[in-house]
Amino acid sequence: MMIMLLGMASFGIEARDYQLLVILPNYLLIVGAVVLWLAFVILGIIARRYEIVLGERTNWQFMMFAPTGILAFAAIQLVYCGIRGNMMLPKGGMNYLAYLLFFISGSLSLLANYRFYKVTKGK
Repeated sequence: MMIMLLGMASFGIEARDYQLLVILPNYLLIVGAVVLWLAFVILGIIARRYEIVLGERTNWQFMMFAPTGILAFAAIQLVYCGIRGNMMLPKGGMNYLAYLLFFISGSLSLLANYRFYKVTKGK
């Protein structure tokens, strides 16, 4: 079933080109978002250990929670572009929600890491 779905060419292009231009970039985007999320979570784990060893408050919980929107974006992208086989996220709301979650999560992750940077740099 999955082979048939992946082999099906839409939009008037050949199956090989559809794989290279639609399927592969969508899955790479999902993998990239998950790797980015994992990187921020690992940085949160480092901040937690820093807090335990040196006794300075690092807000590591915020660092662990902030990148959740990146994972939500990857899940939305997986559902619409991976499983359903769409070329892009559907217009009219779901795309705005996905990109808004990604933007908010990225901004919160930046803020959390900047706070951690200030703690590690000292006063």
